[in-house]
Amino acid sequence: MNVTISRRRALTGALAVAAAGAAAACGRSSGSGNTAPKTVTVLSDSDPRIVDNLKFVLGPDFTTRTGITVKLEQAGGPRWPDVDTRLQSDLTAGHRADVALIGTNSVRTYADSKLAQPLDALIAQPPFDASQFQSALLGVDKIGGRTMALPYCVSTLVLFLNTDVLRKAGLDPNRTPATFTELKEYADKIVSSKAARYGVAWPYDTDANWALQTILSSAGASFMDPAEKQVTLNQPLAVQQLQFWRDLVQEGTSTVVTSADLTAGFLRGDIGMMLQSSGQAVSVAKGASFPARTDLIPVPDGGTRRTTIGGGSAIILAEDENVRRSAWQVVQELIGPASPTQPVTTTGYTSANQKALSDPQYLGNFARQQPLTAAGSAQIATLEPWYQFPGSRAGEAQNKLRDAVVAALNGTKPVGQALDDAARSISSLVTR
Repeated sequence: MNVTISRRRALTGALAVAAAGAAAACGRSSGSGNTAPKTVTVLSDSDPRIVDNLKFVLGPDFTTRTGITVKLEQAGGPRWPDVDTRLQSDLTAGHRADVALIGTNSVRTYADSKLAQPLDALIAQPPFDASQFQSALLGVDKIGGRTMALPYCVSTLVLFLNTDVLRKAGLDPNRTPATFTELKEYADKIVSSKAARYGVAWPYDTDANWALQTILSSAGASFMDPAEKQVTLNQPLAVQQLQFWRDLVQEGTSTVVTSADLTAGFLRGDIGMMLQSSGQAVSVAKGASFPARTDLIPVPDGGTRRTTIGGGSAIILAEDENVRRSAWQVVQELIGPASPTQPVTTTGYTSANQKALSDPQYLGNFARQQPLTAAGSAQIATLEPWYQFPGSRAGEAQNKLRDAVVAALNGTKPVGQALDDAARSISSLVTR
């Protein structure tokens, strides 16, 4: 946890230094950017599934069509935060990539530091085809009303179900719970029938409270007010939702579990249902010894489904105007219909490009071949941005909230007190 805080602080500091250097240059290059318009550097994590896809999509055929040569750089680790760490060291050394694939929840960091370049003027120009994307997708990376990135691959929180467990509990696996009341009823029956040790669980440790945001937002709760002047995560609606899960833990129908242990428990048959990333659909399909299915995330009673976007987004960091135009061609290729095929088929990520999902040339037949991915695709229309607290201490604020969630779920503190304590701590870190 302290590593996460230190990484975010160091990254923010490096970004601030780079931004200050660019400002001091009075509109001139700060010396850390590429000025060769036909060469574009792209930085990604080192996940071979992502790297192999970039090599395919941005390889010789792309160069032949566009005249642009792409140089790929890898962050040295397979996770989105590893890209942040690499960018930190690169900026400190006076180098920056022209395009970077970063975690969607980090977009605000680069926007606030004035390193990510706004994309609205480029999006408005042909040949960009906005009809390939649902409007919800084009809005998730807007910061201050400006589009600062575009989704490369998408994940959402979905409901995974062990259909054998449901049948043993006397439940119809073709009728899945749509509300939290129904979710509790299913979980109770699973445990009381001894079909599985636990009925349902969700991962408290997902980066930056991603899963928690989906639960709270669907209930109408939030982390902060729209003006970001007041922390709101301890208001009644939020307390009510976390109390729901505390009650399940206390009753023995749920458990407090990390993301990795959650999936492992589900695959062992210990947990009948899990709220987990749609990006795990392929690994679950390969690892399950039982028939599994996915469905839309259940909604808190009286709420409206809002699914927090996870995954990665493409940002343009290039300072030179001519390089930015070439970088924009690269980004369009990355979010085009041919690009998502490999990441989607190997991970379960959802394609940001809707044409890819409907065209048999790309992913049009994949949902039939891999039905566990369908729920993630179906939730695209209800996407909302992945929230990041404002300011340089955002990472520390996220960890304060995560600690409060664990304390509440474990019963170390009453739910209301845990969230009150978190709200006070977070307010001192982020309010302006």
